[in-house]
Amino acid sequence: MPRKQRSLNQVKEDISFRVLREKLPQEWVVHSYGADYGIDCVVELFDFVNNDKKLAETLGENLFIQLKSSDCIEYTTRKAYSRGNVAKGRLREDKNDYVEIEVAKFKLDMSDILTVQSMGIAIPVLLVLVDTNSEKAFFVCLNDYIDKVLIPEDPSYASKGSKIIYIPIANEILNQEGALVALRAYGKRSKMYGAFSLFNYQLKEIWRMQGKSAMLHSVPFDYAVDMIKTFVDIALRQDIWSGHDFWNPMEWSHNELLTLSEKMCKGVKTEDHQQFLTYCSDYIWHRLTNLSNMYEELVREWFLPTYLATLTSYPSRDDGSET
Repeated sequence: MPRKQRSLNQVKEDISFRVLREKLPQEWVVHSYGADYGIDCVVELFDFVNNDKKLAETLGENLFIQLKSSDCIEYTTRKAYSRGNVAKGRLREDKNDYVEIEVAKFKLDMSDILTVQSMGIAIPVLLVLVDTNSEKAFFVCLNDYIDKVLIPEDPSYASKGSKIIYIPIANEILNQEGALVALRAYGKRSKMYGAFSLFNYQLKEIWRMQGKSAMLHSVPFDYAVDMIKTFVDIALRQDIWSGHDFWNPMEWSHNELLTLSEKMCKGVKTEDHQQFLTYCSDYIWHRLTNLSNMYEELVREWFLPTYLATLTSYPSRDDGSET
């Protein structure tokens, strides 16, 4: 009877898990997802809570990972053309305006792609490709890749057995704070979508008080001020404001909410009722609800092999260099 054996694929799988674990901060936890149904592991984000880094607490943020490995990755360049917003219409590219992006190619089975697509866009699923020769790891967000690259370029993709995924080499996973920006941003995604829905609800209720909706909700001035104060308190409690120093609109809206809270503590005059509500709806909550538009058009295209991504991604790394 033969002894127990290990296949080369099993060896590569073990290497890929080890490499991923070594590339991530020590305080982050990698949970195995068990049987392979398209998701191999879940990375739970933690941050240290004291200066001596002896105690870390969970951020309540997770990354779902499809972990792949290869010892014969094809590295090449991909032409990324300037194009219109694919969330608003069919793909229109300017073949005269393009950038060349260094990428790693990986053939992904359609069953994996369709599994990720069925999960929607609020839960980030990252394809992590490990080069078992160099022990480098690269990532791309599959949810965004499907919507922003795959479908626009090949609307009949689902009829194929597999598709080539182009992963930017600049998306290397490194245990450096600047290089972790993307992973931290993806980890907050579900919180962001929850906040977007909340802001939209709050704005609609302010509109009702202003008579801008089909059902007027006329309330006394004191009640209106109390409602706005409640909205501000709830908005500020959302765990989305930290860790977004790389995206200025988040910082702007956070500061505006803090300023509004301070002004309300000083009191709002009765004669300023309508002006106050207009300021809240047309300025504060207009910008809050516009975050979701910018997120769809800009943030979801970060770190993809696209023209826009080269302009908006890759902040400075800890060593001061740019990727």
